[in-house]
Amino acid sequence: MVVEPEKCIELVKKESENGGADVVMEVAGTEESFQTAYMAARPNAIVTIVALYDKPMILPLPDMYVKNLTFKTGGVDACDCNEILSLIEQGKIDTTHLITHKFPLKDIEKAYEIFENKLENVIKIAIVN
Repeated sequence: MVVEPEKCIELVKKESENGGADVVMEVAGTEESFQTAYMAARPNAIVTIVALYDKPMILPLPDMYVKNLTFKTGGVDACDCNEILSLIEQGKIDTTHLITHKFPLKDIEKAYEIFENKLENVIKIAIVN
């Protein structure tokens, strides 16, 4: 299910039994997406931060104490990539809405420029043959 960012928390709380998501992955890397991630999490949930930020994020601890959240950070854990790719291939995970741009390998410098500078409403870029 795809939902506009400003409706995400409302949808998660409506669709979940425990007042929020059990696990949240933050992959966008903006201040707004960081806040949405912890706000969408239920008490005692896990929030995994995969995104890279261009400035430090501040944890609003007074707002978060009652949630008792566990934060996990770091690079992408490649040990589950085969399983994830298999789920995508089987159609069990739809990532098509995340890929906003496609470039051939010969244009990778342009792709990096667009992604790094967050141009053209980029979300994710696929490098294709």
